[in-house]
Amino acid sequence: MKKYAFLLGFLIAVSRFLYKEDKEIQVTEREFHSEKLPEAFEGFRIVHVSDYHNGWFGWRARHLLDQVRGADGDVIMMTGDVIDRRTPNLGRSKSFIRKLTKIGPVYYVTGNHEAHYKKWKKLKKYIEKSDMMNLSDTSVQLVKDGQAMNVVGMPDPWFLGNEVYSDVNLRFDKLLRHRMENISDYFTILMSHRPELFLTYVKYDIDLVLSGHAHGGQIRLPFVGGLYSPHQGILPKYAEGMHKMYGTALSVSRGLGNSRFPFRVFNHPEIVVLTLRKK
Repeated sequence: MKKYAFLLGFLIAVSRFLYKEDKEIQVTEREFHSEKLPEAFEGFRIVHVSDYHNGWFGWRARHLLDQVRGADGDVIMMTGDVIDRRTPNLGRSKSFIRKLTKIGPVYYVTGNHEAHYKKWKKLKKYIEKSDMMNLSDTSVQLVKDGQAMNVVGMPDPWFLGNEVYSDVNLRFDKLLRHRMENISDYFTILMSHRPELFLTYVKYDIDLVLSGHAHGGQIRLPFVGGLYSPHQGILPKYAEGMHKMYGTALSVSRGLGNSRFPFRVFNHPEIVVLTLRKK
């Protein structure tokens, strides 16, 4: 009898641990310093949200929305996977979008799950009617006190074709080059779902890239980091945190939800709050 009681207690403890790992949201504060940043944007706060995967974060995402609201950002930037193609809950994603836009201005780009979601056209139509601005195929200038900075958006590479991945990446590179040729020479933020394309991003005059997709490596171990992420494989290099190369910085969010692998271990869902500083 004691053996079964111990087993039951162990299963309850493991279930509670996995639930807390999956649902307790961590807010990570980061700063980015740049000489190119317009003085008007000193202290500008970006709330970076990624990989929602129509996850459960309380009734109508109450816990998640409270954290976003409490971050007190100037804008919210969402870098893809607002839906999960394997376990889609369109109503939950639409509700999250609607409530998120009531907090502040929201800019969005697509992820790989949108590209493979059978009802993407329906979700896209909803996004177009909402107050969330889809930058996947365009860019905007944010203006403050007469000064401006660029926010460039890119679609997930799978929107450019489903053939050999290297060929898709070449199309992505070509599209990014075209996008960058048609913007002003201001401080530039790129919103793009895939962190593993960092070597493509650094080829262009981009100051800061916001990405997600890697889910923090799903399972994280001390002194090792994330164990696996899609399109990076085992021990991914760009699973979370800040990375810098050739004058470009990459800020990777661990994201919020899950997809094929249903649990996070030592890897809480994450909202990144990025404060811009004039160097």
